[in-house]
Amino acid sequence: MSRSYLDPPVPIAALATPPGKSALAVIRASGPACIELFAPCFSRRENLLAAPGHSLVHGRLVDPRSNEGIDDILVAVFRAPASPTGEDQIELSCHGSPLIVRKALAALEAAGFAHALPGEFTFRAFANGKQDLVGAEAIDELIAAPGEAARAEALKRLGGGLSRRLEKARSTMLALLAEAEVRLDYAEEDGSPSDLFPYELLGSFRDDLASLAATWSVGRLHRNGASVVIAGSTNAGKSSLFNLLVREERAIVSPEPGTTRDWIESDFELAGLPLRLIDTAGLREEPGTIEALGMERSRSLAESADILLCLADASKGLGPGDEELLSLRPDALRLWNKVDLAGAAPAPEGWIALSAVEGRGLQNLLRALEMKLRELEKKALGWAEAASPPRAGAEAKAALADFVVASARQKGLLDRAVASLDEALAILAPIDSSMALKAEPSLPLDAVALELRDAADALGELTGEIATPEVLEAVFSGFCLGK
Repeated sequence: MSRSYLDPPVPIAALATPPGKSALAVIRASGPACIELFAPCFSRRENLLAAPGHSLVHGRLVDPRSNEGIDDILVAVFRAPASPTGEDQIELSCHGSPLIVRKALAALEAAGFAHALPGEFTFRAFANGKQDLVGAEAIDELIAAPGEAARAEALKRLGGGLSRRLEKARSTMLALLAEAEVRLDYAEEDGSPSDLFPYELLGSFRDDLASLAATWSVGRLHRNGASVVIAGSTNAGKSSLFNLLVREERAIVSPEPGTTRDWIESDFELAGLPLRLIDTAGLREEPGTIEALGMERSRSLAESADILLCLADASKGLGPGDEELLSLRPDALRLWNKVDLAGAAPAPEGWIALSAVEGRGLQNLLRALEMKLRELEKKALGWAEAASPPRAGAEAKAALADFVVASARQKGLLDRAVASLDEALAILAPIDSSMALKAEPSLPLDAVALELRDAADALGELTGEIATPEVLEAVFSGFCLGK
């Protein structure tokens, strides 16, 4: 019978380093009494059992069934509750032979350890109050960070600053909800404060959350990167440029027209941002049927690219395909390739002289490409600033600089909280410039309380204070084993 994350915790184990041959491998184990359970697998049992938390013990890993020695290992001991998972926990450092790793995991299984589910160690840290859901997601985002910007932002979220901001917002929502409910309960009593409600405070928190949600456009760019498409006429040197940028021979280079009939891609990083570089089929007149399909894909990719590199052959000049691309994408970076050839025409104004074969002009291209990336980043930040309400305070504006939302789940829940607060604000219409509210004693505050509750619940789901099994499964099942 398969286990789930919400089953009663049992001792678990998994490889925490990538599989394959390496100098060292780390196997992680956690769970109730896992140190005692592991003791029969260790040559120096008394030393292990007596080891305090946050200490190291050296000894030999043995098979508990045959007492066969497997490897000399170093065991890091962590004792509950002062451990990463909040449970007793050990980490075994052994030699990184795949054979040793297989035998070590088999020994742990024989001792009674279950195979860990993906992300189960992080889930247990969440379940034991060591990490909230935002921090848990940040761990996975840090592991998967494709560039420097995404890494830095994930590390900030892991530090807890965003979580504290969200917890403060939820506490405020709950305090306002309590105030609304008190006024409903005592609306008929003399002297009850049923005629005023902190409309301005509610609006301020709505704007703070809207500003935070707006940073998704920046976070998405840093996490998913930008698509950079190389396009141009046949034999313009697109595949040579592709190989030059990715620093390996990925694309086939040939003087025969139509060598590249479909697109290929590779990832690389520039200026801290991830890029997806795409080499496309060349454009020319009267292509064959299969080649024509590749050219149609080239046009589609060129049109949808975040950045288009239009490559022209300096020895032939601009062809119909080049003119078509520039008409389609006037914002394209214009590259005048093959300037190393005898008889090559000088680069026209606005074009970058380049030799993809010799690497000449590469630095100029990279600088121009970095400028394009910064423009994309600035545009994404502009969207965020435009979505940030004009009345947002300094704390809301700080969200754009200090915290960036990169999870679609977080963005959706922030949007839900903002929508609920919009509904509450629409119900509570101020009657004068003091922003005081003259609410009817019952109906408006009833409706306001419902919207405040939904906003608070959305923030609770965001941090994991409120979480369904389906949400937890969706979040943690995407983690790697051993994390």
